[in-house]
Amino acid sequence: MPVPPLSKHRASAGHRRRLAFEDVTSTNTLAREAARSGDPGGLWITAARQNEGRGRRGRAWVSEAGNLYASLLLIDPAPPQHLAKLPFVVALAVRDALASLLGEERQVKVKWPNDVLVGGRKCVGILLESERLANGSTSVVIGCGINVAEPPSDLPYQATALSLEGFRGDLESVFEALASAMDRELGLFHRGAGFHQARERWLSHAVGVGAACTVRLTNQTIEGTFEALDAEGRLLLALANGERMPISAGDVFFSGAP
Repeated sequence: MPVPPLSKHRASAGHRRRLAFEDVTSTNTLAREAARSGDPGGLWITAARQNEGRGRRGRAWVSEAGNLYASLLLIDPAPPQHLAKLPFVVALAVRDALASLLGEERQVKVKWPNDVLVGGRKCVGILLESERLANGSTSVVIGCGINVAEPPSDLPYQATALSLEGFRGDLESVFEALASAMDRELGLFHRGAGFHQARERWLSHAVGVGAACTVRLTNQTIEGTFEALDAEGRLLLALANGERMPISAGDVFFSGAP
């Protein structure tokens, strides 16, 4: 169904700094450019369509009109040793935002490392990009593509959109839910000091804990059981020989899940 578009403005909304557009190349690209130009962080950039969207590992991200594309620029959000934990905090925030819009009964779950599923189908793409700036600071851009009106077509996995799950609001209400949840989770993360609690909440909403899975790495594929998430956010894979392998990056596949 058609979803009312974002407001056409470049402004600050309440306590949030935000630039909102109808059509951009990539909200992440604009946020990174803002960081290089000296922006202090805390800036949201949103769009209803992207022409050059991208996903994890440089994959193209299909950016259909009517969905929400939002990037949040942060400057030095945590010490370097805690930055790798941010994707889990972001996934939690997105999960909470979608659950607030759809209701918990819609089975809004997270999947390692930072996928968000509704009813077992992917509804969001998340991409975090960090960069060391000329002044020595580190910028982190949190990019979220939320399927609101419809999912991209011709995907190799099952996908859904908020409108297909009963949502009847507009893009502004989706953005407000996302921004509010992100504020809350980043505050609880407390620059890394609160990751233990975030880890427990993530596991409580995760699919596949205790289930057999296949992990596809750059140069090999491994099968095992998703046992837990360690203190650094790595997936602990229990192998058939009794060993436990920590996985820092890769694609995880469970039976019946994207």
